[in-house]
Amino acid sequence: MNGETRKIVRLGLIVGLAAGATACASPFKTAQVDPSSPIAAEAAAAAKAKAPRRKFSDIPVIPSDVPTADQVRAAVVQQQRAGEALAAAVAPNTWELKDTEAYVSKARRDVKAPAFEAPTEADRADTDAFARAARGRASAPPSTPQ
Repeated sequence: MNGETRKIVRLGLIVGLAAGATACASPFKTAQVDPSSPIAAEAAAAAKAKAPRRKFSDIPVIPSDVPTADQVRAAVVQQQRAGEALAAAVAPNTWELKDTEAYVSKARRDVKAPAFEAPTEADRADTDAFARAARGRASAPPSTPQ
């Protein structure tokens, strides 16, 4: 008897859940449209409009000008050969940058960097004298023409 009760309860739950799910989500019910949307009227009209259904005869025929696998393979091989021929044609004009360390060491030997030393008192005095002379030459011209 207990086995029969379980089966009946199980069947009742399945039927109840299925009915509840069907009542909540009906595929035949039109979805609600937000009335504040600028296209609300157009959307509702489009949902209610009856349009002709598509037919199998609307499916286009299979194109006949599609290349076969052998034709595609031949085109790929031809393109690869053209690429190899181009690489061979321009090979004499290509170059690589090699042995840069020797070039760098030669450039460093050829260029002598200036010696950077802290200025002495004599250097500061020369700079101050130059600045005084420049200020003296930078006076305003006379206001009256000469």
